[in-house]
Amino acid sequence: MDRRQFLYLSGGLITIVACKKWNGKIVPKLNFPIRIDSNSATGHLVKSAIQLPITSTVLTETLIVGGGISGLAAACSLPSNDFIVCELNSSLGGTSSAISINNTRYSQGAHYEHTYLHNYGKEGLELLKKLDIIQFNSHTNLWDFIDQQHLIAPDQEEACYVHGEMKASILPNSDLRKNFFSLLQDLKGEFLLPSTLISSKFHDLDHITFYDYLNKYLPIDSTFINAIDYQMLDDYGGTSKQISALAGIHYYTCRPYYTNKNIALFSPTEGNYYFIKKMADRLPSDNIQCDHLVFGMKKETNKWHIDVLDTKNMLRKKIIANTVIYGGQKHALQYIHPSSHLQFKDVSYTPWVIINVVLTDAITLPGSKWQNDFISPDMTFLGFTDSKIQNQDHERVLTAYYCFPDMHHYSVQNIETSYDIIVLETIQKMSTYYKKDISNAVKEVYVKLLGHAMPIPKLGYLTKSRNLLTDGLAFAGADTGRLPLLFDAIDSGIQAAKMVSNT
Repeated sequence: MDRRQFLYLSGGLITIVACKKWNGKIVPKLNFPIRIDSNSATGHLVKSAIQLPITSTVLTETLIVGGGISGLAAACSLPSNDFIVCELNSSLGGTSSAISINNTRYSQGAHYEHTYLHNYGKEGLELLKKLDIIQFNSHTNLWDFIDQQHLIAPDQEEACYVHGEMKASILPNSDLRKNFFSLLQDLKGEFLLPSTLISSKFHDLDHITFYDYLNKYLPIDSTFINAIDYQMLDDYGGTSKQISALAGIHYYTCRPYYTNKNIALFSPTEGNYYFIKKMADRLPSDNIQCDHLVFGMKKETNKWHIDVLDTKNMLRKKIIANTVIYGGQKHALQYIHPSSHLQFKDVSYTPWVIINVVLTDAITLPGSKWQNDFISPDMTFLGFTDSKIQNQDHERVLTAYYCFPDMHHYSVQNIETSYDIIVLETIQKMSTYYKKDISNAVKEVYVKLLGHAMPIPKLGYLTKSRNLLTDGLAFAGADTGRLPLLFDAIDSGIQAAKMVSNT
């Protein structure tokens, strides 16, 4: 069951908050509501679930665990509709989720895509085409998005605040930058999506850090590495000293951010939940069951017996399936199917916090862009997006992103009870960015806690041999040894569906 609270800072709570100190000062009164969204308490329900009687037994061909990108891509790729999707949360999306504010959805996770190159994986492109998301442009040799109203104008894409100054780009415009892209020039077109298409001749790059690779060929300095680290944290959840060179090079060569002007940026207000909705709309609604926690799986007499808790009604169910596609987070396998967890023990997840700050229409924010990058001594804060650039007709929602080190999962959970500090710090950072106090214009704030948001592509992660199909149990998701990117997640679901269909 999601631990969702709508916390109004009023009455006695204001007294408690106002007694706290923040930056050496008394915390000001907060006159807006804050909603905390976290499912950290869900795991504790398993002990209760085991004690409950089984109230129903359901038969299906395939059970899909997880209603994120990979799980729904798998559902869309199965040959029949004889399947059930069990999603832990009360809504679909996973790390591509969205929050509804005044009947408009705003991103609470992954929030953009780029035009797809012609040499991307055919199966992923075909699924996106079938979903009426993309179409091929023979003039540019690219796959364009059909809903072009969600494209961000190039002059509105990005503004960069770097240690107190506005810069033209995160990467410093210098000879070192030129040499950096010159170093990667020969690798363009070699690092494809899905990442499984990368030739084995480059696999040695998975065993050296991106930092060591750069340091080997370039006279790098701290300013340049700080900029690289910012971009690696933004997409991969780790710094250049944590991720492999294979992952780092992929970032700059697979999606040509700086070299191909035809690459358009696609970002609806709901972010990558757009893809979730497109897939869900193609599936029978009765096949999708939210608020359903899968807490045990075992194979008996050639069938999979799955224990499921309906967390909304606190009812225990049993699902019997011929095959299973597990698209949930792999760290949970230690409790659900321990023998399968062993091959995923190397996966490290980074925790994320997403904060949606809703502003009144009265405030003006000159110079705001869609993506407002923010490099400061606080490396956990990765800037924020502005929904007014995406859609002028909707409310202005500034969505901030925090990426915490992978060992700080419990610190993120503690935000459930100490949310006021990070909310105030976020508003202060935004005010610093605009050189304008926005605190009086805040209407409400939504905080999303993702304790295991994305797998970090550390050394050896992308090239480790894994058995993704065992006895009718297939694994999907970016955390199966793939990059934490939408196209990789989609392809993992497609491949999992193919595997179980052939068993």
